[in-house]
Amino acid sequence: MTSTLRGVVERHDVIVCAGSGGVGKTTTAAAIALWGAQRGRRAAVLTIDPARRLADSLGLPLAGGSEVVVPAALLRENGIVLRGSLSAMMLDQKGAWDSLVERHAPSAEVRDRILRNRFYQHLSQSFAGSQEYMAIEELARLRDSGRYDLIVVDTPPSRHALEFLEAPQRIADFLDRRIVRWFVKPYVAAGWSALRLLNRTAGFVLRALEEAAGVGVLAEISDFFAGMQGLFDGMNERMERVYRVLKSQKTAFVLVSSPEEEVLEEAEYLSDEMRALGMPLRAVVFNRVHEEFTEPVDDDDVPRGAIGGGEWRRVQAALERAGIAPADLARRLARNFAAYQDVARGDGLRLEMFSRGLPRQVPIARVPNFAGDLHQLSALARMHPYLFGGA
Repeated sequence: MTSTLRGVVERHDVIVCAGSGGVGKTTTAAAIALWGAQRGRRAAVLTIDPARRLADSLGLPLAGGSEVVVPAALLRENGIVLRGSLSAMMLDQKGAWDSLVERHAPSAEVRDRILRNRFYQHLSQSFAGSQEYMAIEELARLRDSGRYDLIVVDTPPSRHALEFLEAPQRIADFLDRRIVRWFVKPYVAAGWSALRLLNRTAGFVLRALEEAAGVGVLAEISDFFAGMQGLFDGMNERMERVYRVLKSQKTAFVLVSSPEEEVLEEAEYLSDEMRALGMPLRAVVFNRVHEEFTEPVDDDDVPRGAIGGGEWRRVQAALERAGIAPADLARRLARNFAAYQDVARGDGLRLEMFSRGLPRQVPIARVPNFAGDLHQLSALARMHPYLFGGA
């Protein structure tokens, strides 16, 4: 049984970071991959978040879906020493689909016909669930390549993260629908009128498509499904493979959250849904936490031993007696400090309530609310003591 995030990362090959937007999930994923690389792992971090925060965090030009190795010069500039290696990749949805077609098309002629097909070009860029499915395909490809022994995946914001987990089944459902089977049957080549005789609703939809986009729409769709038939034949096997990766004992799901009430509600929802999908949490990271000041205080200044919003005058008096600041500055410092204590106490109470609903074996890491954003390699390393111990 692992009891720390350090243990979770050390014992797993794939770490999937999930959570709401704006909680530092991308930064956390990059920090985990960096920590693994510093300890000798061949680490890669993959983002499917359409924002470019990962590139900003690592200072890399991530584009086109290619894997980029963090250069030694950049590491030296940031005072980072790696015993392993660190690569990063930002998903290129269209490029990933093209790569899939190139790998599985039965011939070069079929491959080129599919890649030129207008329906395919639209599907590969805008079909619901397509981005998430291709991210899982890329994860499986990276894992099967054998080039990495630690892959950290940064998912989109939480409700979309469920689309990431459910994407293989959604693609399977799409390919199993009757209209797909219609399109690969020979009579479709006769035109939409033949299909209209079979199904009036389908005929109406196809006629509308023809009128909106030109007479070649049905032919394009039919040609797409005919060309992709060989690829579809192996789709179920590939989906089983990517599901095995997600449900593997070597894959760990890490939930990243901040202490705000609404964010914690989303985190609870996501945790429940992941458990229902058979992909339980292995760790939780509470990020941007305000830590309450709990050092012993002078009983004469704060008799109750707690500093809150109502205690700012006592704090001001203590500052003035100590000669730390003039009266006006002391008042502002005292009010700010007392207000911070109230915020920190609220954070602590909400995190305590949330933690009670987690299985006992799930480790929790708390990262403080740093003064600024962590958008450099050296700044990412500042998270390590809080994530992995030693803070």
